Amino acid sequence: MSAAAQEQHELLGEIIEAVWASLLQAEAVPWFGPEPVESAAVRAEVTLTGDWNGAIRVSCEAATAERIAGSMLSLGDGVHVPREDVHDAIGEVVNVVGGNVKGALGGETSLGLPTILDGPSDTEFNPSSRHLVDWHGSPVVVEVVATRAEHTANAETGEAE
Repeated sequence: MSAAAQEQHELLGEIIEAVWASLLQAEAVPWFGPEPVESAAVRAEVTLTGDWNGAIRVSCEAATAERIAGSMLSLGDGVHVPREDVHDAIGEVVNVVGGNVKGALGGETSLGLPTILDGPSDTEFNPSSRHLVDWHGSPVVVEVVATRAEHTANAETGEAE
């Protein structure tokens, strides 16, 4: 991993820690379990466009997303959270992470609106930085990816991502 990529990875880790502490009132503990499977995942994605183009994605199992939403809504364990509230909660997590990434980038970059989807992804998402966070025994994946145009621009200028 290049020095610039390592710096970006560490910055994303710091952002995740800050978002987990402020939004979820929890410590962002790294996930050391098996690689997550996206079969019944909830995915939230937000795009950034401008001086830097890319996307932020947060994904986890549906039950984990429901537990995150329950925590954000201060509901007790085992309380059913309606799907729209789960989507709102996961959308808010990716939006806050994305806003922090945007702020760290500087320059002229706009943050899009979150898109939330259920089920496995049918699009390729090759992250430049990926973190796995443990949410009460289940993994939450936070990824950043530069768009193809961003990869091409970096390759042409010789800049590291």
